[in-house]
Amino acid sequence: MGSKPGSVVVLETLLARGWDIRYVVVARKFNYSWIDAPTLEEAATAAGIRVVTQPELPRDERPDFVISYMFRYRVKSDVIAMATRAALNFHAGPLPGFGGWAFYNVAILENSPVYGCTAHYMDDGFDTGPLFKVNRFPIDATKETALSLEQKTQEEMIRLFIDFCDIAESGEKLPFEPQDPAKMRYMNQEEFAALKRIPADAGAETAERIARAFWYPPYECAYVMLGDTKVEVIPQLVKEDVASRFHNDDLQRLRIAAAGARD
Repeated sequence: MGSKPGSVVVLETLLARGWDIRYVVVARKFNYSWIDAPTLEEAATAAGIRVVTQPELPRDERPDFVISYMFRYRVKSDVIAMATRAALNFHAGPLPGFGGWAFYNVAILENSPVYGCTAHYMDDGFDTGPLFKVNRFPIDATKETALSLEQKTQEEMIRLFIDFCDIAESGEKLPFEPQDPAKMRYMNQEEFAALKRIPADAGAETAERIARAFWYPPYECAYVMLGDTKVEVIPQLVKEDVASRFHNDDLQRLRIAAAGARD
């Protein structure tokens, strides 16, 4: 599983439902110290579950499911083969059109009216396996940032995961729908990174859209080049939101200061 809070909620969901979790597999390379919450590894350790990296995972287990939830690496084929019922990946984009790094950012850049998330069966490709289920929801891309759309998508991902749990526990046949190759799109990390640069001749609307599409602190934002220097760009709606957060208690704070001065 990934290291963000959604993976902790997924773990808590499985434990609350009485699932037998043999291992939690983590990637220790990533640092999310800016998130004020227990990490997946901390949550699993507190629950008494064995935590390993993918190379450390014993291959002689035969679980019902191998579940990848926002995991940042390819799940190895011998790990996928361990599952006796299904090996599923939960992807924060609606497949087949938003594979790889084509996430929230691309939906905003393309002014998509709909976004979503996917549970799909894992194979040897990236985001290429048959679909288990896709949850979609309407968006107004002109008012979204990468951060705001990620937050909405992560909530929908939890609902999708609970849908999976309900079906898995029912004993029903698991949904299985091959992806349409004609609609599949995969974006790699290099292609994704190139989209962050705002062209020098970009109009105001284009520059603002790119800035919103890559607003996700603390990661690198959209930028313009001034000579050899990258200058990151903050979207206007973010500035307005930050201003309101900084100033929403001004009146109360000054009233307290005035009361203290009178005393």
